[in-house]
Amino acid sequence: MVCRCKLHMPYGMIPLESLVFALAEVMDSGPNNPLVAHQLKVSYICRILGRELGFKGKDLEDITIAGSLHDIGIITFSDKLKVLKEDEEALSRHTTLGYQILKNFSYFANIAKPILYHHTPWKILQRETSYDTAIKANIIYFADKIEVRTRKLQNILFHVPEIIGEFRNKKEAFAPEIIDAFLKVAEKDIFWERLEYFKKETEIAFQSYTTLIPDTELKHIARLFSILIDVKSPFTRIHSKGVAYIARWLGEEYGFKDKTLDHLEISGYLHDIGKLVVPEHILNKPARLTPEEWAVMRVHPFSTFRTLEQIPHLTTITKWAAQHHERLDGKGYPARLTGKDLSLGSRIVAVADITTAILEDRPYRKGMTPEQARQVLQDLSGTGIDETIGKTVIENIDYAKHLIQQAQEDREHIFEEIGLTF
Repeated sequence: MVCRCKLHMPYGMIPLESLVFALAEVMDSGPNNPLVAHQLKVSYICRILGRELGFKGKDLEDITIAGSLHDIGIITFSDKLKVLKEDEEALSRHTTLGYQILKNFSYFANIAKPILYHHTPWKILQRETSYDTAIKANIIYFADKIEVRTRKLQNILFHVPEIIGEFRNKKEAFAPEIIDAFLKVAEKDIFWERLEYFKKETEIAFQSYTTLIPDTELKHIARLFSILIDVKSPFTRIHSKGVAYIARWLGEEYGFKDKTLDHLEISGYLHDIGKLVVPEHILNKPARLTPEEWAVMRVHPFSTFRTLEQIPHLTTITKWAAQHHERLDGKGYPARLTGKDLSLGSRIVAVADITTAILEDRPYRKGMTPEQARQVLQDLSGTGIDETIGKTVIENIDYAKHLIQQAQEDREHIFEEIGLTF
């Protein structure tokens, strides 16, 4: 069920925009990220241009969300640099991949084609697809170019005449109505000031109209997020799905029901969303991390917390997901919590994370044998992880391995569908 209405956020209904903006922000964060806040700023420009062009309601929401997710097909920091330099292969790859990722998710089906075409000039675009798709794709393209053009400028107002002069004559790249809309909004200092001193909380968040998602359907969005988390590194391409499967099974074993089981599974899908801020050279390093690299890696559960806390009604999921590296003995991170601070849900997700990590195959090593995995879990029980939950996995290690293999098969099927190879 989808509620599209004036925003009032009844309990259990989650604004689609809040999910999207949180994802876009974490995708464009992290040390040395060349495009910090890029998608959110593009989203802001898309919303302003769309409104000037007469977009309302769902159409305005769609173009705002499309701006926030237009680079969803960019997997790595190095890919971001290639796109920024307008490398043709990288441009084609990320638009196609973005389309393939989004097209089968009902909440994003309307924006998949505009994202596919968002680097296609208007001269070509208007012959390739419908006007509705073409104009939305071209708005994203225009907004993207404006954001890149202005992102390193200080005192943007000083540069406005020059920018207007550059863009008013790009008639082959952009639709005339978009250029006209831009010239109107560009007259207002506040358009540029909001871009230079950008705050998503005021520039794009929580407009008067939004799609509200029942939390019963949140799992579908979480699956999408988990694809983006796992494809960032070939080392962990099934990890989030494996954790979700193991967490749900353990929840069933400990009497969790219905919605709470879904929340456990969602926590598994989202627990590593903070890794989107970690550079690939750290994620993909098959050797021991240096102290400096380890300091960067240790931030990821806090980044998970900071990302998910922005989304209304996700308090329990946020806690369970963000505490997956805490330990009963207080030697975990980021909060050094002890057993008395960790709920059963947090303990389950922590065990699911460790179980999946030691049993899953990675490019540089095979998963542990059942005997090896049992020993690791036994060694951690009572100090690192909950002894009772650990015992459940130890006694059912073959079933846990089966679930992880199932996660691998399911994830490989999805990767094949969207054209991802490793």
